[in-house]
Formats: sequence, structure tokens, C-alpha cells
Amino acid sequence: MIYSQSDKEILLLYKNVIEKSDSLLAIGKIAQIDSKKVLSDARLADKEYPEKYFEKSMEYFKNHQYNESGFLYYLGKMRAEDLNNLGQEHYTTGSDYDTILEEGLFIYLSADADNYAKILQMAMDFYNENPYSYISKTKGYKKLKDPKKYSELIKMLQGDKTKIQTELNMQRDDMKNRITPYFQLLKEN
Repeated sequence: MIYSQSDKEILLLYKNVIEKSDSLLAIGKIAQIDSKKVLSDARLADKEYPEKYFEKSMEYFKNHQYNESGFLYYLGKMRAEDLNNLGQEHYTTGSDYDTILEEGLFIYLSADADNYAKILQMAMDFYNENPYSYISKTKGYKKLKDPKKYSELIKMLQGDKTKIQTELNMQRDDMKNRITPYFQLLKEN
């Protein structure tokens, strides 16, 4: 099988997220985040169209800063809901890297349910405490109470820790098992 350059790049991104999450989990550093930098980036993205969150999230993702990437990804999803709720247009992420971010961030964040909940809570807190300045002065702007229902996901992640982590590990392992055979094919090309 022959892969294009972009296929190889995507496979390497998945390979890196698996290796990095396993490594950081093993040494107890999976929850590290550069809060100051990512909050600054969020404030800048708040002045622009939702795509900015996802572009910046992908930038962090490519640099193996998965918690920062997750924060911006989930915040971007909530800001997109705000924009759509305004009713003037309908925004969908639909970018080439949306699937990579969604799947890759799940692989990383599902390694530790507490960290997953922390990143979601951080995004929710920022969302609740800061208006979306790109549209906040537009007539009819109303921040949604719980866009994307992340508070429900946080509550679930904070539930029965052993059960939740076991379920996350099963989903994560399933994803890893579907992706891993491609790594060998990549080496052969």
C-alpha cells in the first residue's frame, strides 16, 4: 500500500499521541498544561471566527501539547455553538483536521479520566467567565447555558472512577488496535 505525504503525517500524529500519552501517564505528567499561554491564545481566538480555535488547537496538537489542544478544541466547539445559536449563519468545523483532533484528543485525554474532566472544566470555566467577543456585541447574542452538554460529560468522568477509567481504556484500546497495524505498513513504505 502506498501512502501520500498527508496520510503519513496523519499516521505519525496518531502514533505520537499514543506514545506521548502512554509515556506521560506512566511518569505521572499527563495533566501538565501551560495555562498562561493557552489562556492568552483563547483570548486572542475569542476575537475571531471559530476556525481560529481549531487552527490553534491543531498547532498545539502537532507540537505534542495535547492538553492545550484539548482546551482550545472544546472551547472552540462551544464558541461555534454560540455563533450558530445567534442564527445568522451555521458554522461546522468540517476542517480536514477536525477528525484528527477529535480522535487524537480522545486517545490522549481518555488515558486519564481526571485529566479529561480537568481540561473540559477549564474550557467550561473560560466559556462561562468570558463572552465571545467576536459576536458578543451583536444583537441577539446570548451565551448558551451548557453548549455541547460538557457539564454532563464532566459529571460522568467524575463518577465511579474505576468503572469510568475501565470504559475509557476499552474505547482507547479499541482505537489504538485499529490504528496500530497501519504503523507497520508505514514503516514498510
